[in-house]
This record gives sequence, C-alpha cells and structure tokens, in this order.
Amino acid sequence: MHALQTKPIGLRGFSRVYWQYATFTALTLTGFATFALLGYHLQHRHIVAAAQIPIMYAVAMGLAALAWGAVYDRVGLRGFVVLPILGAIVPFWSFSTSVPLVWLGTALWGVVMGVHESAMRAAVADLVPRERRGVGYGTFTAIYGLAWMAGAALIGVLYDVSVDSAITFIVIVQAVALVAFLPLVGYRPAAETAAST
Repeated sequence: MHALQTKPIGLRGFSRVYWQYATFTALTLTGFATFALLGYHLQHRHIVAAAQIPIMYAVAMGLAALAWGAVYDRVGLRGFVVLPILGAIVPFWSFSTSVPLVWLGTALWGVVMGVHESAMRAAVADLVPRERRGVGYGTFTAIYGLAWMAGAALIGVLYDVSVDSAITFIVIVQAVALVAFLPLVGYRPAAETAAST
C-alpha cells in the first residue's frame, strides 16, 4: 500500500506568463463597470423606463453566453488583445443619454462579459501544470474578483463626481491593460508548439 504523496500548494511554481496574464486580467477588469452601475445610470438619468433595464440585462447576458471558447481555441491568448479596446468603448456608449447608444453599449458589455466569463478562465489551463490547476484557477479567480470589485467601487465613486471622470478612468486603465498585454501576444502553449513542429 503506497502512502499518499502530497505536493505544496503555495503560489510558487507558476510561470511568468501566468502572472503576466493575471496582471492583464486584473487591469482590464479594474476598468470594466458592472451592470449594476450601468443600470443605475439608465435609471438615474431616466434614459429608459425602469422596466426595460432587466430586459437590457437579459440581452447582455444572452450575448455573454455566446461560444467565445471557439475563438480562444483558434487564436489563443492573442485574441484577448481586443478586450481593452472594447472595454474602453463600452462607457462611451453605456454612459450616454442616447437610447440607441445605450442599447449598443449594453450589447457590447455583454460581448466583453462573455470573453471574461468563458475564454479568459479557460486560458488558465494552458498556463499552469496539470497538477497545479486547482491552485492556479483559485488564485486567478481571486485576482479576477478582487480587481473587478475594486474597479467597480472606483468607477462608482468617479461616476458620482462626473460621468466624464468615470469614462476617463476606464479609458486610462484599459490603455494600461493593453500595454500589459503586449508581452503575451506571441505566447503559444507548449502543446500547441509541439504539435506544429
């Protein structure tokens, strides 16, 4: 009977690429408003009837459910370069007072949310060893949640100052996220590299 072998569960052992990806994720989520704030904007500014806001949320989440995983399977990490760009566009439309623009902003928010909720998490499997995936996913999810919570709070505070302040913050953070992503553009998982040789 063999004794159970245990492995350390500390944070050491993750690659530089993993931490670069986690940093990029934290930045792009820090500059991504929650739908709660978007809904508050719509109601506070009387842009649409209150009854329409849940419908807009349902549309956004329907778009979020689209199969972004297929995009990741085809292009890998480099496909995420669009996230900071799309994330910077969202507030210009979503914090507008134009009904067509806020609908477009809601749709775009849903598309970005779809990438965050599906493909971004799936990428972790390619960045950590199989035996470390539990810790890898847990750490990534903690970074994901804390960054979005902190960002949402900051955006909310800035929204109370002015809509322009919130938009400016989002654009700056997404620009920094785009720069943080650049080292990841050429990354290819080891399995993919081996398959192509």
